[in-house]
Amino acid sequence: MASIETISQPQAQDIILDIRHPDETEQRPLVWTGNKIICLPFFQIVKHFDELDRQQSYLLYCEKGIMSRLHADSLQKNGFAKIAVFIPLR
Repeated sequence: MASIETISQPQAQDIILDIRHPDETEQRPLVWTGNKIICLPFFQIVKHFDELDRQQSYLLYCEKGIMSRLHADSLQKNGFAKIAVFIPLR
């Protein structure tokens, strides 16, 4: 697995991909001001590769960061240049 950066403070242009299961996003919505958040469950990411801009900066978010890291690696291998894992400071 390639080196994937972990970010806790997104830049304004970063888009956060909340890859949690829809039940999780409904029960505990991610609230973060200043960045666009797209809910895209981990099991649907591959289907949406062609809809995502490969030059856009994406931060993947899940509760523990494990699924985010796995899917960030997959995105990198599929030509996405600016991928990181988002773990907000609590």
